[in-house]
Amino acid sequence: MRVLLNHVKGPNFFEDIRTINDFVHPTFREACYALGLIGDDREYIAAIKEAADWGSGFYLRNMFATLLFCGTLSMSSRVWDETWQLPSDDILHRKRNVLNNQLTDEELQNYALIDMENSLQINGSTLSRFEGMSLLDMSTTSHHRNSLVMDALSYDRQSLSEEHESQLSSITDEQRSVYNAVMEVALNNKGGVFFLYGYDGTGKTFLWRALCAGFRSKGDIIVAVASSGIAATLIPGGVTARSRFGISINVTKDSICSRIKLGSDLAELLIRAKLIIWDEAPMTHRHCFEAFDKSLKDVIRVLHVGNAELPFGGKVVVFGGDFRQTLPVVSKGCRADVVAASLCSSYLCSTDNVEEFQKFSEWLLEIGDGIAGGENDGEVDLE
Repeated sequence: MRVLLNHVKGPNFFEDIRTINDFVHPTFREACYALGLIGDDREYIAAIKEAADWGSGFYLRNMFATLLFCGTLSMSSRVWDETWQLPSDDILHRKRNVLNNQLTDEELQNYALIDMENSLQINGSTLSRFEGMSLLDMSTTSHHRNSLVMDALSYDRQSLSEEHESQLSSITDEQRSVYNAVMEVALNNKGGVFFLYGYDGTGKTFLWRALCAGFRSKGDIIVAVASSGIAATLIPGGVTARSRFGISINVTKDSICSRIKLGSDLAELLIRAKLIIWDEAPMTHRHCFEAFDKSLKDVIRVLHVGNAELPFGGKVVVFGGDFRQTLPVVSKGCRADVVAASLCSSYLCSTDNVEEFQKFSEWLLEIGDGIAGGENDGEVDLE
């Protein structure tokens, strides 16, 4: 004879499985989280709080996006609920300056999520892949605008104006001639493509900063990129060209910029930009510039049909760098392949005056070899 000493009632409904200590959790995952069957993410919450002591809001948003992208968090929505104020701190200050009003917690979180969405999209992911981390309803954000444009307009004009005046007081005559030429065509919307040649120490970065301060102090937008991450950090608001424009790694003559699409936030930013700066251009394959040219023409021609025939859709673009430094890397390529991959070989470079171009090239070589101006003891006047 068998005697049943204890009988445990099993779950009869899905709701029973999600019930822990008489509380019904909305999902099975959250029920497992409450039971401790999956990680509680406390170490990541602590890491974010610790990083907030020395890291900027931008850094914390990138940190959170990286944790999402790598699948590190067990319950990303819980981590966000406990830490969202830290990666949103700088947004509160910047958006108040631009919108001139108080932001609600809902709007503040939404702006932070938009920034993280941009970071994830660069890496081929999106917030919608993570439970509880989707963007808030845009209709509830009364002051939502293009986040890229708003970031480009969120600079302190007064401090930039003071910085600009200081820069102009110490600018050289040669730098001023370049500064005036770029300013004149950009402010009058004439369009044009420039290349600023200069080896290390000639003041290219100083000129980039002066141009950025000059335009931004007037409320204009500048898009500043560089071919390398180190060079990008030296320009205020600078990022790498590949991340900003969505240029593929294996670029070809038929490539386009994946992020520049008609109606996108980036397209609006480029359309409104007065000037585009691209530093360390000689180290980039010419197909990258041509992809950017095609994509920019494509979005601008909708507003200005005639500009589709102009380089970069009639935008003012300034390239900078030194052709005697790092050139494009061509796998197993010979010297001719490297030359063919450089910016000078692109259809974007005018070669109408071949003789003048050849003389200029020879002059650059003489400067680099130290033989320009004849024999000298290290000091010589060059025309």
